[in-house]
Amino acid sequence: MMILPTNVAVPRGDAEQAFVVDSRSLKAKLRGAERAERFKAAMLVFPLLAFLLVTFLVPIGSLLLKSFRDPTVSRELPHAATLLRDWSPAAGQLPDEHVYEAFGRDLLAIKGTDGMSRVASRLNYDDTGMRSLIMKTARRLGEPGEGTWRQRFSAIDPRWDEMRSWSTLKYASSPWTLGYYLKAFDFKRDERGAIVRQPDGQRLYVDVFVKTAWVSVSVSVLCLLLGYPVAYFLANIPARYSNLFMILVLLPFWTSILVRTTAWVVVLQTHGVLNDILIRFGLTNHALSLIYNRFGVLVAMTHILLPYAILSLYSVMKGVPNLYVKAARSLGAGPVRSFLEAYFPQTLPGVGAAGMLTFILAVGYYITPAIVGGPDDQLASYYIAYHVNTTLNWGLASALASTLLAGVLIVYGLFVKLTGGAGVKLG
Repeated sequence: MMILPTNVAVPRGDAEQAFVVDSRSLKAKLRGAERAERFKAAMLVFPLLAFLLVTFLVPIGSLLLKSFRDPTVSRELPHAATLLRDWSPAAGQLPDEHVYEAFGRDLLAIKGTDGMSRVASRLNYDDTGMRSLIMKTARRLGEPGEGTWRQRFSAIDPRWDEMRSWSTLKYASSPWTLGYYLKAFDFKRDERGAIVRQPDGQRLYVDVFVKTAWVSVSVSVLCLLLGYPVAYFLANIPARYSNLFMILVLLPFWTSILVRTTAWVVVLQTHGVLNDILIRFGLTNHALSLIYNRFGVLVAMTHILLPYAILSLYSVMKGVPNLYVKAARSLGAGPVRSFLEAYFPQTLPGVGAAGMLTFILAVGYYITPAIVGGPDDQLASYYIAYHVNTTLNWGLASALASTLLAGVLIVYGLFVKLTGGAGVKLG
């Protein structure tokens, strides 16, 4: 009878080789599984990324591009634009005959087309009066005339003998321009091409940005001062009562901003509810000016943005335990000191988030200041909408919007740096 060995010895080299092959196969399978999981995760996130790309990144990119790119003149007047780029107004001499000829032939080529109107409007953005000059020149340039092209232009309008007209045409002939940003900061180019400040009566947008920042900061401070005690009250009462009061806080969200703003017109107008109450109780002898001024803007915007501040503060206060305040009271601190030293510091993230949220929302407000504010109380968003809808100067509107966006990002970056990242989750 043959006895088989219970253990069969395997050569050591073959065992190590089999282990190495198995480990490599296992690692390859793990890498494949990880790639498959990453692909699945990417496919799940792809619709959201596509949505953000189409609705957020592309419009902002287009906005930034329009603020410093305008190929209207270079596309419609290609020959004149090419020659004008080599001419410098700083020398103090008008362009030579070749520029006059190229400009004249380009005008004749687009005469009677939409391109003529686009060129005239584009030049008028940089220098008021250029539209009428271009249209007049194109209309009369086809008439028979003698002499050089420069003489023909001078006979049509003497402004073609001025450096100002050609300087405007030169700096609009490049598809890339800083002219919109110069105007957004109340600068311009003079007839020699130097960058100078706008005259006192024409400076507008820097004051508008300062006013926008001042109103936004004021509204944020008012929202914090009014919203903090309300949020503290909601966070420290029983849940069955806090839910009822929370409905009252959320109720404005279910009402249109336009309706709420119009309601303030009824309340604050000269013969409105508030003035009637003040006169009836003898607090004033005549109606107060409460609307179509800065006061009306601050009141209406604070009322609309107050719920955002309350909710941001409430979400933080609800997580602050009362144990610290009780411990401070047990150690001999009074109610004010225990609140300021034990409770308030723990709510600072909510204060920062509420202030930042209301500030960002207030910066872009348009409807409320337009309805309850006066001519001197319109914010930057009003002028952006004005240039988009009325003057059709999309380049300047894009420059104003880009400047406003950059300012908000700078403020938010400073906020994050100063707070060390605490309370940067808005909402």
